[in-house]
Amino acid sequence: MNGLILIGGKSSRMGTDKSLLNYHGLSQREHLFSLLGKFCKEVYFSSRKEQGLSENVIIDTLAISPISGILSAFENNSKTAWLVLACDMPLVTDKAIELLLKHRNTEKMATAFYNPEITAPEPLITIYEPKAYPLLIEYINAGHKSPKVFLQNNNVQLIYIEEKGFLRNVNTKHEFNEYQSISMQ
Repeated sequence: MNGLILIGGKSSRMGTDKSLLNYHGLSQREHLFSLLGKFCKEVYFSSRKEQGLSENVIIDTLAISPISGILSAFENNSKTAWLVLACDMPLVTDKAIELLLKHRNTEKMATAFYNPEITAPEPLITIYEPKAYPLLIEYINAGHKSPKVFLQNNNVQLIYIEEKGFLRNVNTKHEFNEYQSISMQ
């Protein structure tokens, strides 16, 4: 299984590149690279070409949503599963990844946490199995771009948990400042 860190968004609500924010003493992209490196054979960043990364990068040429970054990963290697993690989820820990791996079902198209805030599978911390690849092509070619809807409409192993704070996304400066003030307590 390979890891894929989604950093290709434009961070328009944040006003600055979310992957460069410092939550854990280093940039979020470096932190997540280290985190996924503990569990994955190889770890890559999914980015837009203009972000200028040169190492461990898979360019998302479509750049329509996180789903095209996931598709680009499968185009890079269609024979491996991809553990996908968005760069704007600073509360993801080893424990969360271990829980995801513990419940992984390779017979399903993906393994995902159920996120009650969106009443759906959380697509941005999910293991996508190789059997998802042709379905992703079909889905995107039909003009769809929501990874959440993609998971809702396919055979997915859902993980229901009590502690779900790590599923929180930080997308705005207000949310970042809120996170900073909570973490300092």
